[in-house]
Amino acid sequence: MKASILIIISALWLSTITMCSVNDEHTVWVDPAYNATDDLQTIVVWFDDQYLEHEDSFLKKAEEFNDRKRGELRAEVMSALKALSNTSFDKVKNQLSTLEKAEQVLAVKQHWIINGFTCTVTTEGFNTIKTLEGVDKIFVKRPPSYTKSADMGPEFIESKPISRFDIESVESYPWNIKKIRAPEVWNEFGITGKGTLNVVHDSGFKLDVPALAETIYTNDGEIPGNGLDDDNNGFIDDYHGYNFDAGLANLNEPNIRRGTNIHGNMCAALISGTFETNTNQAVGIAPDSQWAPVIGSSNFEQAVEWAIEQGADTYSMSFSQPNLGEFRTHWRKVLEHGTLSGVVFISGAGNFASGASEAAIPVQMRTPEDVPNVVLGVAGVGEDGQRPVFSSQGPVEWNTDYYKEGTVAKPDFATLNFEIPCIDPEGNLANKANGNSLSSPHMAGIVSLMFSANPDLLPWQIKEILIETAEDIGDKGFDYQSGHGFVNAYDAVKAVLKR
Repeated sequence: MKASILIIISALWLSTITMCSVNDEHTVWVDPAYNATDDLQTIVVWFDDQYLEHEDSFLKKAEEFNDRKRGELRAEVMSALKALSNTSFDKVKNQLSTLEKAEQVLAVKQHWIINGFTCTVTTEGFNTIKTLEGVDKIFVKRPPSYTKSADMGPEFIESKPISRFDIESVESYPWNIKKIRAPEVWNEFGITGKGTLNVVHDSGFKLDVPALAETIYTNDGEIPGNGLDDDNNGFIDDYHGYNFDAGLANLNEPNIRRGTNIHGNMCAALISGTFETNTNQAVGIAPDSQWAPVIGSSNFEQAVEWAIEQGADTYSMSFSQPNLGEFRTHWRKVLEHGTLSGVVFISGAGNFASGASEAAIPVQMRTPEDVPNVVLGVAGVGEDGQRPVFSSQGPVEWNTDYYKEGTVAKPDFATLNFEIPCIDPEGNLANKANGNSLSSPHMAGIVSLMFSANPDLLPWQIKEILIETAEDIGDKGFDYQSGHGFVNAYDAVKAVLKR
């Protein structure tokens, strides 16, 4: 009898060991980009219990939520995402702490926008993480590459100036603001972007330029410059925005000069800029909106979480990341969750159709603009309505391990991208810039006006209206150069008001 019991116990023990082994080697999906070397590697881990469980879950959820108000849905989805994250992370945090003490795992960052965490690992740490309860997928992640410039600062504006903008005082505006029909929205509907927040994910920010200082966001939960995390969100002094790659609030470069990187300023001014310095020439599409700068190409999960918690309406991403491989899946899932949390994500289509940086279709459009359903990938035209040769074309391909649609129609829309009047470091309209970096903020400004007209609209309803009102400028119907067509603010806002 005793021998029989021992045999049964031994069998159960061996069965348990075998199940763990199967979980380690077969259940946990590992990014093919992972290379077991002695070097430290940065990874992002998914737990198995995700808010959107399957590759087609976003569209199903969007249909389910279609009668909801955006603010209420944001709170509900954010709460559900955080609850999932805490439940899964609490089960493994003690083991992760032990691994950190053994220096097998470093810099653990819990995420709630995705149910998982980021960390840097040794090979031993990686192998142990594979055995943790609930671990489902492991992606290889690019480490942060941003470093803080020696002459950056101060991190906040000592005294935020009062906005000079009002409709009656506008004396002129550049051709792109007219072509996008923003002044018609201001004058006929009295809608100027008030009540909306536009996050600009970029670099090259000089915060004291009048056109931008007047509309920059201020986080009321934070006391600027005191070195404390006053609102207990994990980020110290995030008063205007945050540099998530450097782990600092400081992203202000006051000594930027002509000819250097003012990319972030140019994009922000197209969305939320007031007047050119010392003039009454309007420079932004939604001049009564607010904008917030963020840096965070590697730690983009934190940037998106921050934007949602601050109440962002749009999130403009004028950058392109090639060759992400399976990591594209992670980007897409994060942005799907972010869209259900009420944010419209927008990205320029890229500038890879000609020249030294020319890429073949279907990779002319890269991440994040290649993400379907939840990122408005925006190409553009010049003042003459013609597409510049550099403007990236679709379609794109989705054949990752998780998302398998194959050919996906992109870009989604067109705005403006050629010889755009942009502010210089002093806030004067002295630059004429080219590129789809500028098509994204044009769209963000239009969406900001739409949300100002009706803040309850859901992100996918915004896209529906843009499709309905876009002007066909290429081949009849959808085409791979201009998507559904050229978007203007007047027709889009008018359609919002009719709803």
